[in-house]
Amino acid sequence: MSDHEGGPHGAEEAPAAGGGAAGPAGQDKRSLWAVVVVLLLGSGALWGASGLVWLEVPQGRTVDGRLADDFTGGELVQWPVPIALLALAAVAATLALRGAARRALGVLLAVVGAWTVYLALAGDTRDIAWSGWAPGYEGRTAEPVWTFWGPAAAVAGGACLALAGAVLVWRGHRMARMGAKYSAPGDRGAATDPELELWDALSGGDDPTDSAAASGDPAASGHATGPDAAAGPGNEIEPGGPPGADRPRDGHPE
Repeated sequence: MSDHEGGPHGAEEAPAAGGGAAGPAGQDKRSLWAVVVVLLLGSGALWGASGLVWLEVPQGRTVDGRLADDFTGGELVQWPVPIALLALAAVAATLALRGAARRALGVLLAVVGAWTVYLALAGDTRDIAWSGWAPGYEGRTAEPVWTFWGPAAAVAGGACLALAGAVLVWRGHRMARMGAKYSAPGDRGAATDPELELWDALSGGDDPTDSAAASGDPAASGHATGPDAAAGPGNEIEPGGPPGADRPRDGHPE
């Protein structure tokens, strides 16, 4: 194929190839940040669930012989805050890990998220040791009432963790990794400082000019060649230029 045929077509095909590679890379980055946002939402939902009222207790009802007040998530159960912290740690791990490690993190998040949903709906939140009514409140028939928003926030947080884990298992190996573009290739040698090498050689008792002479560099070895060689000791060139056939050596015309 001639240069006339190959040049323009090659120039047209290069942007197309670059554009095709940019698409998946951008999509992987969007998936990564979507997982990060979902994990942050899940962590916030679980943290908020710990402070919301989960159980409204009628006045005079006792638990273990003591008057009971409304129960918040943090008072009723102990797991919302630790799981919220786990979700925050998973954000950093998602950005740092890649490949199989990121997929393993996704499996862990999916399991923890499903377990959180189970605890919020049918776990130990119902295991309360009621002990009847306090003196003066006998005969009341009111029962404790479970609120909607407290357990719902915990369920939403667990669902966010499970969703983020599923996405990591599915697409985690294709997502970008933060800081990867700043990593130096393994086969790239570290930059050396010539002055530092010179001082190292002198400290070790070596003559750095020997290596320069062995490398064949005339300038480094001190042996000039070409026109500069004539300007050496004993070969001074007069201001008028080098001696030639049309210029006698004594400076007088023949």
